[in-house]
Amino acid sequence: MRLVLTPSTKIVLGWTAIISIGLFGFTVARDSVIQNRKALMDMKKRIREQARVEGEAELERKFLERLERERKNDITAS
Repeated sequence: MRLVLTPSTKIVLGWTAIISIGLFGFTVARDSVIQNRKALMDMKKRIREQARVEGEAELERKFLERLERERKNDITAS
């Protein structure tokens, strides 16, 4: 027994294939965009954390320099 497809069935199968492939492509592209956004957010988070740590280190260094200057001023004033 041979399967005979009518023209309307062929059209339906063709559109089904086109839509399925399009949706699959959209899903893959969306997942790629989501992964890129996550990677970008992680990178920004690491940069902010590094800047915060470096800023704290800079403040600590300035504080110690000021403390040392005040000690020297106290010693010379005495």
